[in-house]
Parts: sequence; C-alpha cells; structure tokens
Amino acid sequence: MKNTFSLLLILNIIALTSCTNGQPEEILVYSNDFEGSSLVQKEFGSINYAYNTSEKWFKFDGNTVLGRFGLGGIIIELKDLPTHDYFIVEYDFYVHDNWEGNGQRGNGEDVLIFNVDNTSIYFSSIINSKCIDQNCDTVQSFPDVIKSRTNPENANVANPNLPGVCYWKGEIGGSKKFHIKELIPHSSVSSNITIGADIKDAGSDLCFKSWSVDNIKVTTVRVIDL
Repeated sequence: MKNTFSLLLILNIIALTSCTNGQPEEILVYSNDFEGSSLVQKEFGSINYAYNTSEKWFKFDGNTVLGRFGLGGIIIELKDLPTHDYFIVEYDFYVHDNWEGNGQRGNGEDVLIFNVDNTSIYFSSIINSKCIDQNCDTVQSFPDVIKSRTNPENANVANPNLPGVCYWKGEIGGSKKFHIKELIPHSSVSSNITIGADIKDAGSDLCFKSWSVDNIKVTTVRVIDL
C-alpha cells in the first residue's frame, strides 16, 4: 500500500533540504472549489473536459461540486508555471452509488484515473457497497494499482458516511469521499493533469453510479539553495 502523503512529503523534504541546504518554496498555481467567488485561483490554468464529459455542477454535502459524471474526466491544463521541482496535487473525489471495483466482472471494474502528463498516479478500482467500515467482504485495489485487489472497501476513504444520490438516494454509505493529495516530481513549465473514471453500466441518467470532484489545488514546490 502507498505511504500516506504526509509521510512522503516529510521524507522528501528532509532529503531535499539535508542534501542541498535549501528550503521549499510553495506557490499555489491553481485552485477551484466551484463556489463562485470564494477559493478560485486560475492564473496558470484552466479545466477542459475529456471523453464523454461536459461541464456541470450540483449541490452535495453542503457544497457545489463538479459533476456528476460517468465515463470521462477533466483535464487541468497548466502553462507558464514558475520554476519548481515538484507538484502537490490535492482534491476531493466522490463516488456515488453502486461502484463495483472488486473484480467480480473481470475487466469491468469501476476505476479512478489520475494522471500527470504521461505518468499514471492512480489507475485503481474502487468499490462501494454501502459498507461504512473496513470489515466488509468486499475488496478494491485503491490506493494501489488495479492489479492489486487486497485492500478493503473504505481503504484510505476520508468519509464513508455520505448519502447516495440516485440508486441509493439518501442512504448513508451510498456515497464516499476520498481526499487525494500527492507529491509528484515535476519541473516542466506546462502540464496536463487528468482526473477521471472508467465506470461501467452507469445508465444514461447516471443513476446506478457516478462521480464528482471538488476542492482542486495544485501547488508547485521549489527547493531553493541557501
């Protein structure tokens, strides 16, 4: 299983500063909470929509979130970035209703996709059976890659107790929130960050299953020599 973000960040920063006698400089280059006038920073980038996804919003858990979506994704296109050595990419990812990521349907698993340029950060199956702890019979690959199916349902989940929106409308455990936060080596002046999903049999109205995203932040990190 992947190390937690905090441990990864601490280890990398310690290694960097001890080797270079430097300190990290962080610049928030993109953020969006989809609430209009509150947390919005888009100086370095914009969102585009890829494969079967178009812009839409809905109210969920007291917030405006981007979604709901089925098969598809969003691409955050960044350009003219300040000098940096790393990205911190952070967002909330919501799965709604009946995600089937435990391999019962062979190659038909429901999968979270997260790419930075040509690097796959996550291609990981997620299951939601309304179980709200980690003592279920169901398993998923997240937070590991899809070839691993040994993690319990709710592994690395931030909140398993959210209501479903359609197939399990109003039922606790019908939606779940994952908080993704990753430190990624990166130094190019531009980047495409993809957040999406490959989900099967969602239905034309996305009632059976869907996903949404909120609170996207991208921060560049530069280690400055003293």
